[in-house]
Amino acid sequence: MMDPRESIIGTRLGRVGRIIGFSSAKGGVGKTLCTTTAAVVLARAGRRVGVLDLDLQGASAHIFLGVQPRMPAEDRGILPLSAAENLFFMSASIFAGEKALALRGSEVSDAIRELLAVTQWGPLDCLLVDMPPGIGDEVLDLARLIPRLEALVISTPSAVSVAVVRRLLAVLAEMRVPVSGVVANMAAGRADSVREMAAQSGNAFAGEVQVDGAIEAAIGDVVRLASTTAAADLCKVLAAIGLL
Repeated sequence: MMDPRESIIGTRLGRVGRIIGFSSAKGGVGKTLCTTTAAVVLARAGRRVGVLDLDLQGASAHIFLGVQPRMPAEDRGILPLSAAENLFFMSASIFAGEKALALRGSEVSDAIRELLAVTQWGPLDCLLVDMPPGIGDEVLDLARLIPRLEALVISTPSAVSVAVVRRLLAVLAEMRVPVSGVVANMAAGRADSVREMAAQSGNAFAGEVQVDGAIEAAIGDVVRLASTTAAADLCKVLAAIGLL
């Protein structure tokens, strides 16, 4: 029997343009940094952007954006919080604050359905989704619940990251989730391994984001985040996938 919440998800996303899932096969590759900084770049360029943090057990997008967890307003659904001009945010962290969410697999899937079903996004040019890391139930659920989902896959140049991202790309291909591109994060001039892996898997290389020592001081301040080298690099990535 279908969960009744699933029938409303399409309506909730009905006025959203492109939906880009920032994906990684493992944690620690800078997926959330790329998601939030890309959102800031797009918002400052005049796009209406939503950020949906679905990395429930490691939620940190609110920290990057400087969003203080608080109860959102309601209007025939829950309204996302405003993180900056043109930038809107939703996450389980809004409700849980900094409390740990110790969730089993089915509970994670249930929480994701709930967030998708209750959030009233309104008109957006794009929705950037900070995806759960790995290749598990959550990713499989999202591919089914959001048929328009595209994946922007984040890897570092390390051999371990490249190997597991290669597996992720294979799974995305099996699920017929379109891949907008593959990004080499923390490239430090060593993006060739990611570029080659993208080509071998039949996917576009969208660009590289260099290690930026200014990021730590910019966390929580969208103005400073927008002025980092990482933001400039992500401008090129966003242009490569047709968002800028």
